[in-house]
Amino acid sequence: MPLSREYLIKRLILLIFVVFGVLVITFTITRVVPARPELLWAGPHATIEQIERARKELHLDQPIYIQLGYYLLDFIRGNWGVSWRTKSPVLDDLLSALPATLELIIFAFSIAAVLGILLGIAAALRRNRMTDSVIRVFSVLGASMPVFWLALIILLVFSSWLGWLPSSKRVDEMLVISTGFHPITGFYLIDSLIQGDFPVFVDVLKHMILPAAVLSLYPMGLCARMTRAMMVDILHEPFMRSALAWGIPRKLIVYKYALKNAVSPVIASLGLSFGYTIIGAFMVELIFVWPGIGLYTAMSLLSFDYPAIMGAVIIVALFYSAINLIVDLIHAWIDPRVSL
Repeated sequence: MPLSREYLIKRLILLIFVVFGVLVITFTITRVVPARPELLWAGPHATIEQIERARKELHLDQPIYIQLGYYLLDFIRGNWGVSWRTKSPVLDDLLSALPATLELIIFAFSIAAVLGILLGIAAALRRNRMTDSVIRVFSVLGASMPVFWLALIILLVFSSWLGWLPSSKRVDEMLVISTGFHPITGFYLIDSLIQGDFPVFVDVLKHMILPAAVLSLYPMGLCARMTRAMMVDILHEPFMRSALAWGIPRKLIVYKYALKNAVSPVIASLGLSFGYTIIGAFMVELIFVWPGIGLYTAMSLLSFDYPAIMGAVIIVALFYSAINLIVDLIHAWIDPRVSL
């Protein structure tokens, strides 16, 4: 089904309004929180005159709406401010940390989507049997367990007790030095393959397994439950029974006809769970010392680094809105009944 240009324009306008609303709310909250950011900007040994100069440079001596106006003007120009903690442009810090977060989320979400759909199909085909019961219990547990608790348990068992997998960071620094590996795109799995550095590729994969497993459980459980529910309903439709009666192979019916009708709401649910996965990635990155936006934001929160906090929230809002737009477009492309 061809996509409507008016629909795309309307969704893009709504995306701009969402990001603007998030920006205004976050800016207001960061300014209401009692803190002394000028002390962080001026340094630990600053004099009173230097602190007052810092307040003027950061416009903290102005009313909050004036501060918001300055920030909006700079934001439109592409200047997201300077981090008060790192003294580097916020946009540069975020762009350097973004590939680590995206690589982790994409890897975890790919696992969740594939295994979730397969588990949902298996549960639907073996409805009310032991396999169905086990998958349903696993789905409920995966979708309900707190991310931080699960991350700590997995880290304790598989890294501290068993010693099977590394506990922190993206790659072994000594291995990087010995092999001469250097990032190109920021996605270490891709970069190591481009350079033909398979020891680094394996090491990056080992570092990614534990945090990705934690992040994938919630969308996997949600996807499995949704796939099972939709497949059970569709497999009992009259046209499915007619297809079986006509002698069409069961595998063809399940994977071509039934799954095609069930996958549309599953994709919609995965898109909605993406926002939760981003928030979960923040906690997972902090626990596994994963050098992404989550760890950067946590350090910024602890130091009341307002520009860095604002930039991280805006990045998350942009990605969440963009993912919802992409999911809606895929939904309409798969299901012609959806009107745009």
